[in-house]
Amino acid sequence: MDSFEQGLSMTIDSSETTDGSFRAAWPVPDAWQQGRGAWGGLVVGASIRALALVNPEPGRTVRTISCHMFGPVPNGDCVIEVAPVRRGAAMSTWSVSIWDPSGARCTESIVITGGSRGEDIAFREWGTATMPKAPHWQHVPAVPVAPPMGPVFGPHLEFRPIAGLPFSGSEAKALGWSRFTEHASPQDARGWTAEELLAIVDGWWPAGYVRLPAPRTMATVSFSAHLLADPASVPIGEPVLMESAVTSAFEGFTSELRRLWSVDGRVLVENLQSIVVVN
Repeated sequence: MDSFEQGLSMTIDSSETTDGSFRAAWPVPDAWQQGRGAWGGLVVGASIRALALVNPEPGRTVRTISCHMFGPVPNGDCVIEVAPVRRGAAMSTWSVSIWDPSGARCTESIVITGGSRGEDIAFREWGTATMPKAPHWQHVPAVPVAPPMGPVFGPHLEFRPIAGLPFSGSEAKALGWSRFTEHASPQDARGWTAEELLAIVDGWWPAGYVRLPAPRTMATVSFSAHLLADPASVPIGEPVLMESAVTSAFEGFTSELRRLWSVDGRVLVENLQSIVVVN
């Protein structure tokens, strides 16, 4: 089974175009599907990785990504295009698009990168979010998530649910610990990466599934996430606490707010998704 890192393997075309954009060949791997296309977390991670490979400003790290998903990203030879939108004095804005083997555009993301703007502006003094009460992750058993009830990509992730099981007809909220399966036995003592954190926030089932009494098809059409901590400060073997809730819904479109928390109580990622009930 390919690792997440292997799933992000791509080849950059070193020749810059006249408009300053770059292209990468991304062979979308098998075993990472969710429905008819690749898992959204893999798509988000690949978009960030493509930018990282061509980013001429390594001092400017990823701060936020907004990804609009027009259609599924299929297995096979896809193309990722990275183009500068604006490079300011301290912040840059990039456009990242993914095209399928037929030449159809599947996703378009806007990624903002920037350096530190002030060490005194931090969660401890400014944040109002409160970490949910949760048992230590080692006291919460992992449950398998795999076909036929779960997605194909499910075995790549570790799920330790605390509250909010799918199709229970309960309040549309979920809580649980999660990490990549490969992180359970890390090969080196590193921290998480931006690609991993911004991907795994999409790994948990929609909180809308908790509200439903029986399975229905749902799909994310818009994904916006803010990276609010240094990913490398989270040890690779530690899972993150996933908190999610449907805040509202209208005519089949749900608005779902998600947060990732570190074991030591920091907000790592805040994520807002528009998830549509397809049928």
